[in-house]
Amino acid sequence: MKTYIKLFTFLLVVGVISCTDKKKEEEETKVAVEKIEAVESELDQVSQEVETKAKELEKSLEDLDDI
Repeated sequence: MKTYIKLFTFLLVVGVISCTDKKKEEEETKVAVEKIEAVESELDQVSQEVETKAKELEKSLEDLDDI
């Protein structure tokens, strides 16, 4: 009977530890996803700025061609 109690206690401890590991992994994943989304947002913003500058340059070149 004592071995069953020890086995049950061991399995309970292992179960609790594994659950806390999953919570930590979920939090780390959440932080990583937030960082990725921030980088994507910044990339979109920079891309829009580049497109705007390119259009301005094209317009300037067209104005120079007209001269």
